[in-house]
Amino acid sequence: MARNQIAFLVGSGISRDSNAPTVDDLTKQVLESPWRSHTDWRFYPVPPNEGLASEGLAARAQHLLELVHDHIAGHLWIRDGRLPNYEDYFSCLKQLVQDETGEIVNPLIAKNAEALRSAAAWLYSEISPHIDDNKFASLAERASDLIQWIVFHGLRGLGPPVAMDLFTSAARDFDTVDIFSLNHDLLIEKQFESKGISYADGFGEADGDATLFNWSWNSEDSGTRLFKLHGSVDWFLFRFKKRGFDQYAKLRKDLDHSRDASGDRLNPLEVVPSFLTGTTVKEQAYGYSLYGELFEQFRHRLRDCDTLFCSGYGWSDKGINIRINQWLRDRAENKVVILHGSGGESLPEKRFWYFKWDNYVKAGKVIHLPKWFSQCTVDDLRKTVSN
Repeated sequence: MARNQIAFLVGSGISRDSNAPTVDDLTKQVLESPWRSHTDWRFYPVPPNEGLASEGLAARAQHLLELVHDHIAGHLWIRDGRLPNYEDYFSCLKQLVQDETGEIVNPLIAKNAEALRSAAAWLYSEISPHIDDNKFASLAERASDLIQWIVFHGLRGLGPPVAMDLFTSAARDFDTVDIFSLNHDLLIEKQFESKGISYADGFGEADGDATLFNWSWNSEDSGTRLFKLHGSVDWFLFRFKKRGFDQYAKLRKDLDHSRDASGDRLNPLEVVPSFLTGTTVKEQAYGYSLYGELFEQFRHRLRDCDTLFCSGYGWSDKGINIRINQWLRDRAENKVVILHGSGGESLPEKRFWYFKWDNYVKAGKVIHLPKWFSQCTVDDLRKTVSN
């Protein structure tokens, strides 16, 4: 940090003051809220005045999710002491589809897949498959799409941001600010934009109502940089006729208004916005495409700093954890500072920290700052580093 720079790693906890739905909130919506499918392949909430139950394919998908829940709940309770959440459902569904299509064959799930295929037969027997002639895989994939759209609708309209002033204060006080966010919502962007602070998020080339991915982090004036490691609710992958290749774009308007005047940009290649969901399976995306670029930046930018401020992160993403652990061991001076106030979960009891906490604290590799993100000031951060 000698060069007046600072780096953050943040998770969903920093969005709670802005009334972002929690994992439990989203899981309840996935299982209980009324949804309907549309001919555009999207899922939409059923308005309260039009019914209280899901319709058609959405109802079938939710029934499949209930079967998945019942199938995995016991094991998760024994191993993790918790009930399944929507990320667990998504992971199971993706693994089923990958095995059914031969994309990633996993013999260990064969009996589980057969049990679910048999139990769900009444759900998929009359649907029209879109994955070859495999009705089970088709329903499983559409159920995973439903989860993504529920998360999209839950996060897309949040705002204004609350208790995120530390980001803008840091942007004004430090020459370089790197923010590694695991959140899909748009609150950090809105925080910067509301204060008139420019930032680079990898997207920079204007194209009608979209902004194209162009590695904008590397521009000379990108002092404040945002790396959304798990994607965003406004990212889509498009095919461009004139360019002759596929490119990610950040939409400023809703998807229904995403075609530019020249007709160059076609409908998105991926039905759902580009953000990662799913325990275990999200890590499969960390090494390629746009996410490969993001994680390359994560590694590259961490090499330039020796202190990483962490807040709102539950320490449950193994792919993130192993990278942080490696970085902590790369150099003696590297350390994480965890902003964590009273009344929250016990950090030393987190599975990632359980066998590391005491040794890392003694070695100065981990510093606990007993304040929440919303309570911290730039002075708190500078004092922590100087101590």
